Amino acid sequence: MHFVTGSDKIEITNIYSSNERSDMMKNLLSKVFSKKAKIQIEFCQNNLDRFLNEQTVADYGKFLANPRIQYKEYECLSECKLCKKTPYAKVNGQIMSGEDSQDLLNKLHDELK
Repeated sequence: MHFVTGSDKIEITNIYSSNERSDMMKNLLSKVFSKKAKIQIEFCQNNLDRFLNEQTVADYGKFLANPRIQYKEYECLSECKLCKKTPYAKVNGQIMSGEDSQDLLNKLHDELK
């Protein structure tokens, strides 16, 4: 703000242009109402078949229903050594694995935060 003094009154003028005010408002609104990004998850069908059981299938189903999650199952993701040892998924292109399917699901939940 800029103060301009006259004889016995003070006039306050704003030194921001309308574009600057608009940008400041957009920044404020984007911080207040920020959307969290969607998460891309890729699963190997062979790995799911190997490590999921009835309980974890239901838990994964609930998790994958989240609108922030986009997922796809592939027959194979070409991570054969890893696939034989542990449950895994590719999250936004990065491999994430767990000690068991529940551990992997917990890590996937943490990605949403």
